[in-house]
Amino acid sequence: MQSPPVSLFSDGPALRLLDLAVAAQESGGKLSLDDEVRRYVRVVTQDWIANWNCPVYTACGVLELAADSVDRAGTLEPFPPAFREKAARAAGDMDPAEYLRTLAELVRILHREGVPEYEELPMAGWEFLQTFPHLFGFDAILMDEGGPFADSVLSFLTGEHPYCHQRAAAFTTEAQRALALFPGEDALRARLSWATRDRLRELIDTIDDHMQREHS
Repeated sequence: MQSPPVSLFSDGPALRLLDLAVAAQESGGKLSLDDEVRRYVRVVTQDWIANWNCPVYTACGVLELAADSVDRAGTLEPFPPAFREKAARAAGDMDPAEYLRTLAELVRILHREGVPEYEELPMAGWEFLQTFPHLFGFDAILMDEGGPFADSVLSFLTGEHPYCHQRAAAFTTEAQRALALFPGEDALRARLSWATRDRLRELIDTIDDHMQREHS
């Protein structure tokens, strides 16, 4: 019997989609699996690195490969513990291989529908963390620093200097994306209390000024 490709099921799209399936099924009706999959599609298709590395149709193929591997093994036992546990929870009373194929087809169908706008399908908490990880992490820096906002940004950059290019680029990219996606005055305030439009602009301006003075 051919062994399942263990490394492929230790991390990656199969586990991400099973996480969403388990969360939806165990939410007591608060979450819709269709909507969670639509958010997954939105995260992947709107991030060129994610889409380049593992597009949605590849994720569907991984789920179908997982289903074939489960069929061949006849059990989930040969698979990595995290995959085994999540696949069993997601499948419930359904045959795991059949469930994985059903999930793959659902993802494929919703992918063909296109990407929903945020007004149509609001951003979920997990989606926010994947879209704005650096801005989310900056929340802890602000709590540690205290004082004027621009001083906190500058203190962070000074701590990273002279190797601050990558972090600076990540912060300004996420801030500018937030301004474009959420153009109102509150911007990301619903998720990050400090991340109003004015504060995001101040973050960008402070970083740009630092890069011009110290690195140009």
